[in-house]
Amino acid sequence: MQFKSFLYLASVLAVSLASTPQTVLSDLTALQSSITTLDNAINAFPNTGGSLVAALAIHTDAQNTETALGQTTTDAQALSPSPVSVADGTSIINEVNVIRPIIEDALTAIVAKKPAFDALPLGGVSALVLQDLQALSADTQTLATALIAATPASLQSQANSLANEIESAFATAIAAYS
Repeated sequence: MQFKSFLYLASVLAVSLASTPQTVLSDLTALQSSITTLDNAINAFPNTGGSLVAALAIHTDAQNTETALGQTTTDAQALSPSPVSVADGTSIINEVNVIRPIIEDALTAIVAKKPAFDALPLGGVSALVLQDLQALSADTQTLATALIAATPASLQSQANSLANEIESAFATAIAAYS
């Protein structure tokens, strides 16, 4: 009797830990919102005369984006079924395609703002930006790996290409701050 109870509990836990493509799509929408907030903060930072408070707000937005990336990754790693259907895979890729230009804009802007961060009276802001870039890049690569693993074979090339574009944009920004 105890064994049957254990099996039932284990099956309930396994089902409750699995996530659906709709959950991941919802996570990607939340991630898009977080990345947009970060992008807006970076673009609003002035090219000269910026404040430490505004720079730290960008750091906070980066941390919030890391949290959203973590949630999305957790759910992507638990996707069931895996791989997802072609329709669901296409929906996920389409959502990432909406996010990609926002990421690229944020990364281009952060590179352009480096002299402004370097000019702040309290040193070390550019080092903090580099840490954020490295963390966001690593988290993004982990998410990409999880999403690609759940992508149907017919969409793998498209998913890999998208991941490579985003990774390349991060590499450029990291190089500017290294």
